[in-house]
Amino acid sequence: MINVLIIGGNRFLGKSIAEAFIGDGSFKVYELNRGTRPPNAGITAQIKCDKSDRAEFAKALKSRTWDIVIDTILKADDLEFVIETLGTGIGHFIHTGSIGVYGDARRIPAPEWLPLSEGDNVEDIVFNDKIAQDQVLMRAFHEKRFPATILRMSNVYGPGDIPLDGWGGRDPVFFQMLRDGKTIPLPEYGRALLQPGHVKDLGRAFLLAAKKKASVGQVYNIGGDWSLMLRDYVRLLAKVLNTPAPNLEYVSQEELVKRFPNLRVYGLRFVCQHMCSDITKAERELGWKPGIPLETGLRENIEWMFEKGILDPKG
Repeated sequence: MINVLIIGGNRFLGKSIAEAFIGDGSFKVYELNRGTRPPNAGITAQIKCDKSDRAEFAKALKSRTWDIVIDTILKADDLEFVIETLGTGIGHFIHTGSIGVYGDARRIPAPEWLPLSEGDNVEDIVFNDKIAQDQVLMRAFHEKRFPATILRMSNVYGPGDIPLDGWGGRDPVFFQMLRDGKTIPLPEYGRALLQPGHVKDLGRAFLLAAKKKASVGQVYNIGGDWSLMLRDYVRLLAKVLNTPAPNLEYVSQEELVKRFPNLRVYGLRFVCQHMCSDITKAERELGWKPGIPLETGLRENIEWMFEKGILDPKG
């Protein structure tokens, strides 16, 4: 059996990744996290460890030979530590990246080879921390032959978390307003592009990357098979909520922030940019492709929100 270590959360994306490997039947699946939640069903063992405790983290990483290590949470300094600790004693390291590294991309859909530049002012919404993580791993691959693969995720949705709202966050208030038939304010005429990726499709991509040795040293965009405008995404949400077509009000970002003081300004600015990446490389080289239609996946996600009491069906 092949030993797989998943570093990070045992919910949502981490859970989906674990389910993909467990379902394959060829792997012993271990989870490394703080143990604040019950472990995923079917794993071989849970290793309780806080990554900030470097001594315990190193001990866990060296507890056995890992054929595959999957990272869902590590920052750039954490990655430096893991690379130094594991050295060449690892078969394959797969990192969860983000299409947020493309920022305000000048080429759409954004390919993996698009040059990345860090944003240095308030107008540049770029995931600088994710760029730093990618740089650490690619430098380790080229200089030390560290066997890294990066999967850049689009905005993830599906049972286990609230999907992206129309304001760049995951606020249940937005969905309740939509459910109750209230006017929905959207920024910048609702024309920004979104590329939702279902959590189960994304989890499956890790399994396929792990089975392809040729994926070492590569970066892949992983997301939905098409993008849609923010206003059409909100209309689709209304459809799966079984509410009439929403009355949309187009306002400036500044006006939205005034109306909703708790709104995440960074997320709002980011959602106003185009999230649209080219996934053909993953399709071609990994044999991966999205399998869950957006409407089907959103309906499943909304049903989960009702089941968990996040949304009030009565309004």
